[in-house]
Amino acid sequence: MIFGGMAFDVPNPGAPGLSTAEFMKEIDAGIAEPHRDRTNHPFVRAVLEGKATPRQIGGWLLQFRLWADPLNKNIGILYANVPDSDLRAALLENLLEEEKGMTSGLEGHVALINAALDELGFSKKDRETAEMLPESWTFYHWVDSVMKTRPFFEGMLVLAMSEKINPVVFSRLAKGLRTHYKVSERALRAFDVHAGEVEEEHARLGEVVLDRYVTTRYWQEQVKFLIFHNAELYYRFFNVWTAY
Repeated sequence: MIFGGMAFDVPNPGAPGLSTAEFMKEIDAGIAEPHRDRTNHPFVRAVLEGKATPRQIGGWLLQFRLWADPLNKNIGILYANVPDSDLRAALLENLLEEEKGMTSGLEGHVALINAALDELGFSKKDRETAEMLPESWTFYHWVDSVMKTRPFFEGMLVLAMSEKINPVVFSRLAKGLRTHYKVSERALRAFDVHAGEVEEEHARLGEVVLDRYVTTRYWQEQVKFLIFHNAELYYRFFNVWTAY
């Protein structure tokens, strides 16, 4: 069997896989590997230590905005293809939060990011003329392809597992910004919203999907590759801070 250019030896693909709890232990261990662990990326450490410049932080956030905004709209594609009413409801909540801040009670996430970018030195014109750097484009193209062409539950897992680590990453970024940089609480909302309960709830959806749709050895091997490759590309995206 070949997936994504990678061969898996699964002699009995219909055989039952691990329990969701045991499978998640493998996933958690895998995404904690240094080349996938965004929580300890040099950019995160640089912000925590006050060594990143405001322009580098703003440049990273601008690149984040460039791929996150179009990918969030792809949630509508997943919604249209999910048969489970409760999962559709969760996707709808996610989309409304991203677009309007319905759950957090704040603004839509792009509006929050724009407010932060204003203070970090990136004007409206800068935002409108910016282009994705190679690391941003690679991650965007990967997630976009999964959400549009793979089974709906793979798209949901990429979404959920991308958000799984966000609370730790963004809480560290927010801590560094509050400690070392002169930014307002309004600007910090873009970081706080990704560090809170809203993001954690979106991530928990991943385990529900695993429990329902990823129960055989075949699908667990495919999904493991999917999640690990996604984590590697997301980690590499963080390198864009060095371009600013």
